[in-house]
Amino acid sequence: MKKTAILLFATAMLFLFASASAELVRDHDYTVIPWNVKSSPNMPAEEAYLPDDAGYSDDSIDVRIDTFRAYDTTVMRVRVKLTDVCQFRTSLANNYPSKAPRHVSDMTKRANAVLGINGDYFIYHSQGIVYRNGKRLRFSPHKGRDTLVLDEWGNLHILPKTSKADWEAYLEGGGTVIHAWCFGPGLVIDGVPLTDLDTVTLDCGKAKETQRIAIGQTGPLEYMILATEGPENEGSTGVDLLEMAQLCVDNGMINAYNLDGGSSSTVSLRNNKINSVSSHKIRLVGDCIWFATLVPNEEDTVH
Repeated sequence: MKKTAILLFATAMLFLFASASAELVRDHDYTVIPWNVKSSPNMPAEEAYLPDDAGYSDDSIDVRIDTFRAYDTTVMRVRVKLTDVCQFRTSLANNYPSKAPRHVSDMTKRANAVLGINGDYFIYHSQGIVYRNGKRLRFSPHKGRDTLVLDEWGNLHILPKTSKADWEAYLEGGGTVIHAWCFGPGLVIDGVPLTDLDTVTLDCGKAKETQRIAIGQTGPLEYMILATEGPENEGSTGVDLLEMAQLCVDNGMINAYNLDGGSSSTVSLRNNKINSVSSHKIRLVGDCIWFATLVPNEEDTVH
């Protein structure tokens, strides 16, 4: 009963997001990027990158990057505002079910991404519900795994400890799926942060102070990524899951989700890792999340 009430509340709130998102899209005349396209047809424009790795901005996407201090740790904050959900994309390191990983920067370069981050590295296990770019790759619900879903309107939903029945209820209630991730846990669900580590049953170093990365939604087609440094970075201690959850809610995330952290935590801008650079660690991972521009690059259209 409690889960049903949560889902109904989430659906009602995010319906408002969907309506606003639709209005935003109708105000623009861009060519939608199909989900079956592995790389964006629109190369990022060099002049749209902001100085000092502070982001990227054109008429279709706005990325703003800054850092702040919390819990004796440096935190990178990335704000992303899109025009259409088709700009929120994912890539695999290799064709599934290959377990061969790649650097996020290699995947973002191949995809013509404006910015990318690591994903949930689902290839290292066989559990959970996984969709990428509208295609179902795995359906193995696990009672310990929270599922993050991006729907066709660009809204993020978190289904706690997703059972088959929970998934069916989401779909039967009108829920749609573009991407689904299975790392977790959910850090903020409908504005409420995680406050009890005992509810986290999977091993994700939940009480360990370490590097972490989370993605969440702050408004219609507006997202935030927080990437913390860890104890291997001078001057930073890292954060545990409860501290990460509090950071997410303090920064306005309505729904926020824990992704693969530690040295896997990567923010790639201009196809270079820009977070936690003092550790000099760049780990190979199995997948990434990336964002595309819808503005055609004039240099490309000449050819």
